[in-house]
Amino acid sequence: MIDLTIVIVNYNGADYIAGCIESINNSQDSLEKEIVIIDNKSQDSSLDVIKSLLRPNIRLICNKENVGFSAANNQGIKIANGKFVFLLNNDTILKSDCLQILKDYFETEEELGGLAPQLLNEDETIQFYGSVLSHWRYRGKKPVSMSFLSGAAFFTTKSILDKIGGLDENFFFYNEDIDLCMQIKKLGLKLIYYPPAKLIHYGGKATATRKAASIIEGYRGGLYLVSKHYPKWVYQLYKRVLMLDVGPRLMVARLKKNEEYCHAYKSVIEIVREEKIIGRVI
Repeated sequence: MIDLTIVIVNYNGADYIAGCIESINNSQDSLEKEIVIIDNKSQDSSLDVIKSLLRPNIRLICNKENVGFSAANNQGIKIANGKFVFLLNNDTILKSDCLQILKDYFETEEELGGLAPQLLNEDETIQFYGSVLSHWRYRGKKPVSMSFLSGAAFFTTKSILDKIGGLDENFFFYNEDIDLCMQIKKLGLKLIYYPPAKLIHYGGKATATRKAASIIEGYRGGLYLVSKHYPKWVYQLYKRVLMLDVGPRLMVARLKKNEEYCHAYKSVIEIVREEKIIGRVI
């Protein structure tokens, strides 16, 4: 078994996948590592870019269709040879010591289930995620115990991922990281945000050209998440709140004559009414 497997799902990432791979190859660490790249049938020149950067420690899986973010990650997790697994977005650039810092800290912290580095914007300001009320937690330099870590850069072990069965493939994209964190917490393990490890995350690149699909899947995934982890009455309440949110958005889209968004919000309303929350709907 080697030290680390880095799993990267790529979809139309020609503009930034090279930077991600090169930052891993240039990493200053003592880890024996491999990279597993799963391409979800990109329509751009991603494969040409990736193939030009292949090394013996890089494996490439080319899917014949876009199977979704969770399913593609599971393909990489299944064949991972590393003790540790780093689920990494393709629109990231690692700082040179990021991997070594994450691995060293994970080995010293007991009952740790997931570890996340500090995400930086392109201008290297701190990138926040989660509730606005929790943003203060990202500003320090010490490790912080969290209930949720971003799936853009999620460091854990192969054994933990095997124990929970990988990512839930009912999430096509979006919400899978929330579910992953909840599954790990149910094992009684901790989630830690660790600012000394840093990387740049451009954010939103893979879905920038799929706005309507992203809206639909975001809402559907949220419904599925609530139905999976919370009592039925919470799910029913969530559906009503969601409709109060989507209705006005549909009205605004109609006024602006935005057909793409009209279709998206109509689809969400249909999903709520008919409870089409399982499996891909886009």
